[in-house]
Amino acid sequence: MSPRGSDLSPSSLPGLWRSPSYRRSNIRTVDLWLEGKRTDDDTDGLWRIHDNLYDLSAFIHVHPGGSDWLQYSKGTDITEAFESHHVKTSVRNYLKHYYVRPATGRRFSPYTFHEDGFFRTLKRRAQPIIEKVPTGPALRSKIWMDMVMVTTLATASLATGTHSYTLGVLAGFLMTLTVMGAHNFLHLRNNVRMYYFDISFMSCRDWRISHALSHHMFPNTLLDIELCFNEKIFQWLPLKNKSWCLRYGSWFYGPVFYAGLYFLSYLQRIHSFLSGNKKALRLDIIIPFIPLLVMYTTSGATFRETFLMWIWIVGVSSFIFGFLGFNGAHHHPDIFHDGDTPRVDRDFGLGQIDAVRDHVELAHNLFIVLLTFGEHSLHHLFPTMDHTNLHHFYPIFHETCKEFGVKYKPLTFFELMKGQYKLLAKTEPNPLPPDKVMK
Repeated sequence: MSPRGSDLSPSSLPGLWRSPSYRRSNIRTVDLWLEGKRTDDDTDGLWRIHDNLYDLSAFIHVHPGGSDWLQYSKGTDITEAFESHHVKTSVRNYLKHYYVRPATGRRFSPYTFHEDGFFRTLKRRAQPIIEKVPTGPALRSKIWMDMVMVTTLATASLATGTHSYTLGVLAGFLMTLTVMGAHNFLHLRNNVRMYYFDISFMSCRDWRISHALSHHMFPNTLLDIELCFNEKIFQWLPLKNKSWCLRYGSWFYGPVFYAGLYFLSYLQRIHSFLSGNKKALRLDIIIPFIPLLVMYTTSGATFRETFLMWIWIVGVSSFIFGFLGFNGAHHHPDIFHDGDTPRVDRDFGLGQIDAVRDHVELAHNLFIVLLTFGEHSLHHLFPTMDHTNLHHFYPIFHETCKEFGVKYKPLTFFELMKGQYKLLAKTEPNPLPPDKVMK
């Protein structure tokens, strides 16, 4: 992992006055991201929220959201996570019990949380809804997820027993739905269904960091590791010196990368463990083999036949997940990416909307919303709300958008897919801020 210096692109956002530390490495893991954030935030091992430092050590194991979130984020600025993960505004009253001292430096973040700003206005209007629609997973989501998981395993076993690779494609598709649906549960406190995510060879633990704490808090900025996980493979930033291979070659090698995405994630964790990181030995090392075990014990096929079908199913699922994930909601020339001109108002909620587009096709069907990252803008604004409850917030969302002059424009999947390829080839940043780009 050789350090990098002057070749790192700078941020166009005022709050990020240098490139985040994790980008100095060519191999960017979630643990490296956390390590870099601790360096950049400089909180003396405490938790920073806005301009104050808190010692939440005694609160870790009684935290209603589970201990993981506070353990991961110790020594960092958790302002964005605190504001977006605690929808009830009354939670702020508890902070005084853990106050230590004011922070000395400015925040390393592009966002603000003014009381009369977009995000806090939206949260205030959400309070009456939250009294009627509780946070946490909905019963229907639990039932649907269990049904999809069982159907995935049954189809995989049937594909193995009948030696049908066509059925294997269906099993791979169902595995993708299982993984995407489990995403709903990994945003919440520890629960069994978040581990459904791990049958894919990916890790719900790692995704809680890369997706929930990085991407969700800082979408399409340099602090978003899902944007900058490897800028030598995919470069969505509008850089003038972007090579021809990155601009157009990625159109062709991208699908190959999608098919290997699950396996690469697993190999990265194995490498971390073999390199001496004993904490890398977790359930996500074992869980991916559960489908293989079920397929072998129920199909009557030989182990070789079962193994080959299993690899086929996982590869198909990896391709579908990668294709939908990279083309789904965040990459289009009209969507803000670091390097573009940002809007003057750096409100957190506006930053989320500027970096997201919803699918026209995925709106309002609760089953589809759960299994396909649906209602994506609202999910970014209220990440701890069950996906199937997000539709309750549309009236106040549209009201607040209208009040603040925010243009909310969903796109079709085809528009987003085409836009993602255009963005990879793009070398000129948007000279106009997002509120001027959207028409």
